[in-house]
Amino acid sequence: MSKRWHMATVLYVSFVLFILLPICAVTWFSVRAFNSVLFNNVTTRAMQTLEQVSYSVDTETNRMITTIATIANDEKIFATATRIHQRAELSQQAGYEASIDLDHQLSNYFHYTPDIVATLFFYRDGGVYSYKQAAGLQEAELRQAKWYQQTLANINKVQIFGAEDNRMTGTSGHMEITASIAPKFPSSFNMVESVYFIFRGSVLQQLLRTRVPEPGYFVVIAPSGAVVTASHDEILQEGVARNDVLKKAMLQPSGNYVIGENGKQSFVVFMTSEQTGWKYVHVMPYEQMLSEVEDVYHRTMLVSTIGLIVFLIASWIWVRSMAKPILSLVRQMNRVKTGNFQVQIEASGPTEIYVLGLSFNEMTLRIQELIQEREKKEAERLNAEIAALQSQISPHFLVNTLNSIKIMAMMAKAPHIQKMTDALMQLVSSAFNRGGSYTTIAEEMSLLDDYFTIMRIRYGDRFEVRMEIDEEIKNLYVPRLLLQPLVENSIVHGFHGLDRKGIIVIQGFKMGERHVQINITDNGKGFEEEKELSDRKHRQESFNGIGLVNVHRRIELNYGVDGGLRVRSKPGEGTYIELLLPLIISKPES
Repeated sequence: MSKRWHMATVLYVSFVLFILLPICAVTWFSVRAFNSVLFNNVTTRAMQTLEQVSYSVDTETNRMITTIATIANDEKIFATATRIHQRAELSQQAGYEASIDLDHQLSNYFHYTPDIVATLFFYRDGGVYSYKQAAGLQEAELRQAKWYQQTLANINKVQIFGAEDNRMTGTSGHMEITASIAPKFPSSFNMVESVYFIFRGSVLQQLLRTRVPEPGYFVVIAPSGAVVTASHDEILQEGVARNDVLKKAMLQPSGNYVIGENGKQSFVVFMTSEQTGWKYVHVMPYEQMLSEVEDVYHRTMLVSTIGLIVFLIASWIWVRSMAKPILSLVRQMNRVKTGNFQVQIEASGPTEIYVLGLSFNEMTLRIQELIQEREKKEAERLNAEIAALQSQISPHFLVNTLNSIKIMAMMAKAPHIQKMTDALMQLVSSAFNRGGSYTTIAEEMSLLDDYFTIMRIRYGDRFEVRMEIDEEIKNLYVPRLLLQPLVENSIVHGFHGLDRKGIIVIQGFKMGERHVQINITDNGKGFEEEKELSDRKHRQESFNGIGLVNVHRRIELNYGVDGGLRVRSKPGEGTYIELLLPLIISKPES
């Protein structure tokens, strides 16, 4: 026998497999799902913040672009700037008045911001006029800068240059935001080739710093990859090319990712402005972003762990309350197995186990009573066997008497009496179950021949019998004298008063791999099944005292649900009886 687990072990393992592990799994997946939701919420908030920043920067930038575009279409400003350039042809007073007039006109456009550093008018034939101070700027360097050629190539289109671009524009520093435009007025009255505007970098940088959570930062990057502005000065100095955190953001228009640098992880969210084409990037420490998520995770795991510990302690107490009385019951049952029925247990535990203990005590008492009752019946059985041995004298006496009649018939040369007596001896011997209660189908058919011999002598040539038994079933076993009451029913009742010759057909064959079917058909008078069977139910109508209903009872007692008897009959049409019996190869013990 394979090794069996104790009930307590089974319960503990069941708790772990079916309760503890599923709870842990559900908790883990719930925390993961909750963390995912929080992470998505944080990501969404970061993207919303970035959209607000981009909107503020785009709004400020569009105001700058609108102002510059309006200036570029103001004929008075360029006419005044041309007069200033032509001051050599004018009086000193007229040139001074023209400068005052231009400054006044530009002040009207830039009254909304104090962040304008300077405005430079470049003339076609050389020379520069500067609105406000532009110390340190060299005209030659500015005209050679890339932005200058780009401005001339895009007439009347505002060009914006960020902080990183301004490192190579010839300005006094790289923190400024610059813009330029080439007016579309004809050169006949306008000597200005392009206008260059310089704004303080704080005009956009301050918008980023009001939104940035320390120690994260915002970066605005131009389509060329140059930094327009940033919330931290070191990002402006470093640029995108040397910042590994920002490189991945240049590959897609928008999105987010986590990247590690110098042993720390950063969460990066980025988007591209549809108005300016600038890319807005928000970088923040990954640990800071997940601090709220980790706090919820730790609290959830703490509560879950405490709950599991309490659950396990309660489960251990509950299992112990069940296992202890059951273990006591098992020990007492082992004593019962050795033959000691004088055992009792103290019932305890839950209701079911308590009732089980009481039932065990009742069972042992009942077993003692049954043992006493069995001993009494055993003594009665011995007495009955002695009586049965004595009763065998009568069957032996009957068989010996029939044998004497047979010898006398032979001496008197009466073959019919001899044949009938011989057949009757065979039937009587079979009726007394000599050789056991089972016989082969071949022997059963032989007994039917003996029975038909007697019935032919009694009734003459009023019926005939046809036997169609397959060879493969003749050595199979059936209860002795099972068929005789059925054919007797046909001869005695079916053919009584019949005006035609009776025919009985007996067929036997295998039904599948597990059953044998035997059919008995006659062309007798038939009967109404329910009424006839009810009338015969308590009567014994064959020579051995077994009627049709009792045959069905014998089949039920011998085979249970594996066997069956089915009768179909109609008045004037005959009777059909079908027996379905289990296939038995070897002789059962009687």
